[in-house]
Amino acid sequence: MVYPLPQTTRAVETDAERFAQRRLAIDLIATTRARAIRAALFGSYLFRVNPLGPEDAERRAQWRVILREQYDAMARSAALVQGSDPLHVIPDWVCTWIGQHGTQNPECVAAFVEMRDLTHDVVLAADGDDVRQMRDALAEHLRVGRGGFFENVTEFCDGLWANLDATRHQEVEHAAAAGRAITQTLGRLEQIGKHVRLVSLNASVEAARVGDAGRGLGVIAVEFKTLAEEIQVLATTARRDIAAMTGQRDATGMGERR
Repeated sequence: MVYPLPQTTRAVETDAERFAQRRLAIDLIATTRARAIRAALFGSYLFRVNPLGPEDAERRAQWRVILREQYDAMARSAALVQGSDPLHVIPDWVCTWIGQHGTQNPECVAAFVEMRDLTHDVVLAADGDDVRQMRDALAEHLRVGRGGFFENVTEFCDGLWANLDATRHQEVEHAAAAGRAITQTLGRLEQIGKHVRLVSLNASVEAARVGDAGRGLGVIAVEFKTLAEEIQVLATTARRDIAAMTGQRDATGMGERR
């Protein structure tokens, strides 16, 4: 299913910029896999006894900070898949687009929310230095992680990419149709310009034939000739601009996903 993209508030925003904004959001969501692994890793550091000797308080404090950072990032991803960005960095129209995909994939969204909550349990256990609570939180965190969470993240991101590809194809088709319509209009404009030039030529001949009585007609003929030349220049410039925009659109569609 292709979700229509709302219009942005900035009219001059290019296709490349819009694509980059959506790609950034997808990349942020995709990092949830690595965040979950890091959360489990540093939670384990805080839970397990180091056989080489106990870690000092400063080192353990650093681990807690890293663990909290993973939770914050995962909480943001969970919000993104539901259609909002707590940091207000991702544009609202991108959040809406992602949220629409989330409504079509409730199981994936539920997986993000569950992993966020489980990571929060690990953070709370680490902050309280509660060994039993940490053991239970890590066990549940690992169980869910191994039970399909990573696959859910991949499925969600792949779906966004597929939707983005379909949307871009649709945008290109619409642009091509608009380009064809404009080209037809330009063709008609050029025909009018040729006709005006012919009329101006006939008027010049007639003005020369009647002598002084045709001076006014001669002035009109010159104006018609100037108008015909301006029409031709405008049509040529418009065709060149359309060709340039078409080439730019094709180029922006060549980017590879990560």
